[in-house]
Amino acid sequence: MTNYDVLREFEAGITTEQLEQAVESSGDAIDELRSEGVPMSYLGSQTFLKGDGSIGATMCRYDADSETTLREHSERAGLAVSDIFVVGPPHAGVAPKVSVAPKSA
Repeated sequence: MTNYDVLREFEAGITTEQLEQAVESSGDAIDELRSEGVPMSYLGSQTFLKGDGSIGATMCRYDADSETTLREHSERAGLAVSDIFVVGPPHAGVAPKVSVAPKSA
């Protein structure tokens, strides 16, 4: 099993209610696949908001056996797929130094 991130972009934006419907459809599709013996788990999501407050994209993380399984899940759930990424190792670099500019007098 491998961790994948699935990017879903919504050009016109979606509402929280539409997102909840998508979450329900996704769960049903996962249950369906599991009942067929396909290993897959949902691990979490991040939403990205547009300037008007609507949801412009989501990045959903799954544990699955293949990208093909993720595409099948999305098709069954009626969800768009903009891109699929294999999750890589954490970045071990040093965070950039941040400072606060002094206040002008």
